[in-house]
Amino acid sequence: MERTGVLNGSGESGRGLAAAEIGSSNGSEADRGSSVLRLLEATCEALRSISLEGLDEDELCRVAAGVGRVTALADALTLRVAGGLESLRAGSAREALVAGAKLSGRSAKRVTDAARTVEAMPNVGRLLDAGELTLESVFALDSAAKQCGAAVVDGSDELLYQAATRDAGSFSRVARRFAQRHDPSAGGDLLKGQRNSRKADLFVGGDGMGVMKGEMDPVSFGVLEQAVDERKDYLWRKDGGRDGTPDAVRNNGQRTMDAIFELCTGLDALTHEPLPADDGPRGWRRLPPGRIIAVTAGVVDGTDPDGSCEIIGVGPVPPTVLDSISPDDRLVGAVFGGNGQPLWLGRMERLASIDQYLAVALRDRGCVLCRAPMHRCRLHHADEWDEDRGPTDVENLVALCGGCHLWLHRNRRRVVRKVDELGVVAWSTAPRGGNRKDADAADGFGVRGDSPVDVVGSDEAGTGGRTAVRGPPVAG
Repeated sequence: MERTGVLNGSGESGRGLAAAEIGSSNGSEADRGSSVLRLLEATCEALRSISLEGLDEDELCRVAAGVGRVTALADALTLRVAGGLESLRAGSAREALVAGAKLSGRSAKRVTDAARTVEAMPNVGRLLDAGELTLESVFALDSAAKQCGAAVVDGSDELLYQAATRDAGSFSRVARRFAQRHDPSAGGDLLKGQRNSRKADLFVGGDGMGVMKGEMDPVSFGVLEQAVDERKDYLWRKDGGRDGTPDAVRNNGQRTMDAIFELCTGLDALTHEPLPADDGPRGWRRLPPGRIIAVTAGVVDGTDPDGSCEIIGVGPVPPTVLDSISPDDRLVGAVFGGNGQPLWLGRMERLASIDQYLAVALRDRGCVLCRAPMHRCRLHHADEWDEDRGPTDVENLVALCGGCHLWLHRNRRRVVRKVDELGVVAWSTAPRGGNRKDADAADGFGVRGDSPVDVVGSDEAGTGGRTAVRGPPVAG
């Protein structure tokens, strides 16, 4: 495979220096090796001599870009060295990278694997040697090549253009989606491709701590996340949440890890004793366990196969998720704003029904104040059941996570909702009290607070902020 050499592709001065150093040798391997080492030492000396004193912001930005290019060229050279070592003796690249380059064992393995893959992708190699690709982008290309084939990746001009122009983080997502769409075993099914790219790793880190990493398709992740959050909330209450200081027992990250451990092993994370058979979340009503999938009618009847398909709390998913619906799954048609909607209970019941949970979940998508996923939420009466004599109707119910719900009551505030003529719902909070209809009024509704106060922009996630969500108009 012919590629432009890294040492000859770093600018006019670099080419001249490389040619002079390497050309001065008599062609022997020892002389060539000495020339390369002298060139690397000269490069290190030049970098050490750089002074940034007196440079303005624009000049420093250009220096940062130049350093990035030098880093990319150095990474390209590292990959070529790893490939050369592996061709001489399998396993020698990892040894050299750990001992000489001071990389971790996992990083050295990733570099070695990527070096092997790049050898089969000449177009990627040319971009790499020109300093157009970062090492992280090469890793993303390597992962894509393992799933859909090196020839497919190397032959995609669009993917390589994205690799050369995007930052490493965003390109990793692009490469992953490309591999899922071109996975030959998925047959063009994006969801199946996502499931084929699932992976997990368990290993011991350098500090002796066990590490668990994994990726899975969004459908499976939605179910797993809900189970972990349910368990974590239960542990928070068990540690003294609401009435004590749960963080004195363990912090939120520790509870997350303990929830996963207990779900996997059936053992108490603190004592390693078997969990009682009845141990688990119980109490107030919430959404039933499982997935809530919102799709447009065209996806269901086949008239619009590319229509909207979303798992509430997870996000958009391929419509092929409907192919996995079992006879036990429940299919519900939801119509918003209709007067005949059988979801109005008035003041006959204080607690919302499951149908009302589903309707509010489809409307609010999660906590209206902090955007926590719906499975962490309970339904709150905008006009309080006791104080305002508010009804248990969909238009008076709002999704709030446990934290925001507690904050609202402790601070004596109320949720305020406004709906414009286009159906855009804006949420905020306001102090309780002020103007409202008499509690004994015939309709039982209170005015939804005074003018909102302490309103923040829709990009803020703080409790008590304001969020704009797009949805069908709310009846009322």
